Amino acid sequence: MSRRFSVTAAALAALAALAGCGLSKPGSLQSPAAPPAPVTASPSATAATGPPASAPPGTQAPGPIDVRDVSFVSAGQGWALGSGELVTTTDGGASWTRLPGPPAGAAHIRFASPQIGYAWSTAGSLWITTDGAASWQPGGLAQVLSLETAAGRVWSIAGPQPYPDIWRAPVGSTAWTNLGLTPDRSATLTVHGDVAYVAGQQGAGPIAPSLDVFAGTQPVRHESLPCVQGQAYVPFAPLGVSTDGLVYLVCDVMNNQPSPPAQTQLAYESVNEGSSWSAGNPPPPQPPQGVAAVPGERFAWNFGPDLYMLTGRGWHVSLTGRGHGFSLAGFETNTQGVALGTNGYLWITRNAGTSWSRITV
Repeated sequence: MSRRFSVTAAALAALAALAGCGLSKPGSLQSPAAPPAPVTASPSATAATGPPASAPPGTQAPGPIDVRDVSFVSAGQGWALGSGELVTTTDGGASWTRLPGPPAGAAHIRFASPQIGYAWSTAGSLWITTDGAASWQPGGLAQVLSLETAAGRVWSIAGPQPYPDIWRAPVGSTAWTNLGLTPDRSATLTVHGDVAYVAGQQGAGPIAPSLDVFAGTQPVRHESLPCVQGQAYVPFAPLGVSTDGLVYLVCDVMNNQPSPPAQTQLAYESVNEGSSWSAGNPPPPQPPQGVAAVPGERFAWNFGPDLYMLTGRGWHVSLTGRGHGFSLAGFETNTQGVALGTNGYLWITRNAGTSWSRITV
């Protein structure tokens, strides 16, 4: 989902595994109003094994694959990545066509258009295609933790651990501009339209959770998260953006007073790109790893078996993973979205989560 997905839980898991206790970062983000010159990564950063041999394009996929990642640029056109396999659909998942194999070791994909897409693994290099996955070239970054694209730009959190940087480039370009450090080592990335949200979780020190907002080429805007209250500790705060631009945030709060510590969730919404927040909706019934939204409905999931949906009737199970959790969920329109199970199952809804159908890829 190039435009509507929040940060995938798979990416969050990689971040969490690397983050440890969340030490603070030195310095601050540079303002994109006066960015440094675009930087193309050095050959050492982009050197990687060439794409593996693959079946010729235009052949039907021979059988179901376990999906590792998925990306849609419209309600009809999308791509699914398996282990060494890449397939595409132009009819919303009703049928799939095999493409040449993705770059070796690719675990994630995002497409910006039918021609331009990105593939990467957190331990390897970024690859880019500009010919609809017929071929792949080095993409100019390495150690990519997350990447999202919308409105003609591509954004990434990438670089040596535990302190990666935020990067931005025009879609299709390998000349990346370094926008500076993430707010904290467990930062997450969400993109909607020409706005990118980088949420930093609570770190040692203590470093309060925060939000950096990049709107177009305006200077970065630093915001505190609304759940920073008293002695509360916020180890995780998943953020998603609705298809209509509303920002949905859930804070996982550990409160040390009174003793023993109590864990609660607090839910907030913003209609002005995180400048101010309102509370009122009940939080999800379980601490979420990821959240998403469409007008009138909110979604939350973790590595447990259920994808929850909030409507006027309260929270209820929208989809169950039958013993498996979910790694991502997102919407391309107000009604159509997909959910990816940790078991490789891909699900689609065409009625905003009221019902789901499994897609055979």
